[in-house]
Amino acid sequence: MRKLYILIFVFCTCFVSLSSGQSNKVKTNNIVKFFAFPNPVIQGKLTITTFNTIEKKVTIYNVLGKRVFTQKFSVNKKQLDLSHISSGIYVMKVIEGDKVATKKLIIK
Repeated sequence: MRKLYILIFVFCTCFVSLSSGQSNKVKTNNIVKFFAFPNPVIQGKLTITTFNTIEKKVTIYNVLGKRVFTQKFSVNKKQLDLSHISSGIYVMKVIEGDKVATKKLIIK
């Protein structure tokens, strides 16, 4: 079962990378002081922090690559309400200027 989750995560990560539509100039996993907690998400609340107040776009994809959440904000700390998303494993993509970070996200 664990191998299946790993395989699905790798597939989703590749899918997100290929379908992002970003130019080749995008640097990956290079957002300064990027944190997302708690992970696993409990009670539907996820906090995102970064060093900059540059506009960020957070997108969450399910294991099939379908976008289930998108939000933009321009503060360096933001609490997201994910209570409407079902329990499971997701891929979160955060774009800040020309930088991007991806993380596996577990919602309980």
